[in-house]
Amino acid sequence: MYRRLTVDLDLTERQKAKLHAQTLIDAASRDLARGIVDEIGWSRRVADALASAYLLEDDPRWQSGFDGDSQLWREARELVVAPVNKDGTFLDIGCATGYLMECLEVWALERGHSLIMYGLELSPALVAAARQRTPAWASHIFEGNVLDWVPPRRFTFVHTGLEYVPVSRRSWLVRHLLDEFVESGGRLIVGPVTQADLRANRAAFQAAGASPEASDYTDHNGKTRYVLSRDQ
Repeated sequence: MYRRLTVDLDLTERQKAKLHAQTLIDAASRDLARGIVDEIGWSRRVADALASAYLLEDDPRWQSGFDGDSQLWREARELVVAPVNKDGTFLDIGCATGYLMECLEVWALERGHSLIMYGLELSPALVAAARQRTPAWASHIFEGNVLDWVPPRRFTFVHTGLEYVPVSRRSWLVRHLLDEFVESGGRLIVGPVTQADLRANRAAFQAAGASPEASDYTDHNGKTRYVLSRDQ
C-alpha cells in the first residue's frame, strides 16, 4: 500500500509540472501573438519552462520530455534512427540533457551505422546538465537558439521538432535546416509526431518545397508515431 501511494504521488507531481510548464508556454505564445515578446523571447520562455519541469527529477527519460518506462521510451523514440542509412555526424536539436543522443548512438549502431553525435540546446541549465552527463561530448553540445544559431559545420543527419519555433516559422525552419545545416547527401529528420500532428508537419515540409518521406511505428499500447525525413 505504501509503495503504491508513493507512485501515485510521483505521478501527481509530474502532472503538476506538465501543467505548469504548459501554462507558461501558453502565456508566452499569447504574448508573442500580441507583440509583447519577439520570437527569440518566446523561445527563451518556452525553453525555461521546459527546463524547470525536466530538471525536477533525475530520471533521464523525464529529463528528455518523456513520461514512461524504458520499453515505451524505446518504442517511442527509436523511430528517429529509421531514416539513418549510413555512418556520419548527427545533430540533435533540442537535445535537453543528452539522453536521447546516447540512445540514438546505440540504436543506430545496432542497425550497423556509426554516428558522431552533436547536440544543440537553448536552455543553459539543460546544456550544463548535458555536458555533465556526457563529458566526452561536452565540446559537441552547443548552446543556442535554432532561430539564429550559426552551425560550425554541416551534419549528415539533423534531427529536430518543428515545435521549437513559432507555427508561422515551421516551413522556414525546414528550409533553413536543409539549406544551412544538412550536408550534401545528408538527411533532415523531424519527429516523432502523433497522428494529430502529422498533417501540420507534412504541410510545413510541403510549404518549404521539400516533400518528405514518412516512417511509422505503433507501440505496445497501440499508439502510432511518425517521423518525416527529407534528403538534401
